[in-house]
Amino acid sequence: MKTAAYIILALGFSLTGCSSQKKLVENPPFEVGNATCQSWLGGRAESGSGMKLEIPVTNIPATATLQKAYFRGKVATITLEEKEGQSYATANFSNKSIEKPDIIMHRDPKKEVGNQPPKLQEEIPFELDANECVVSYIEGDTVKYVKVSDIKEKKPLVYQ
Repeated sequence: MKTAAYIILALGFSLTGCSSQKKLVENPPFEVGNATCQSWLGGRAESGSGMKLEIPVTNIPATATLQKAYFRGKVATITLEEKEGQSYATANFSNKSIEKPDIIMHRDPKKEVGNQPPKLQEEIPFELDANECVVSYIEGDTVKYVKVSDIKEKKPLVYQ
């Protein structure tokens, strides 16, 4: 009898734990075209390098706002750009090294008050292939996610 109660209890917990996972939307309120990505390399050492992701989007309703792109283990903010009459959701994944701020170390903890905690990299809640990304958007009050597949990689761009 106790064994059956433990099994039912364990089954109940396992079923309720799935609701916190992020779910992908099959039919977003906007249309997504053929996405491309392109590596870029700055002409100077301090310029850094990175990857630019461009996703053609159309029919974005006023109730939806594009937020972030999750691609190849990184997260970037999406900006909307207009090129040749086409709207693009663009995300720039920069590899630029981040300078570490000065940290005050003192025997008196009051003098260390101005120190900023380190920024942690946002963890990606999706398993993606190298040619896939996930775009998050807000519709109403909820954050939703849509997967973009078959991203074509262009030749790298090297700035002089």
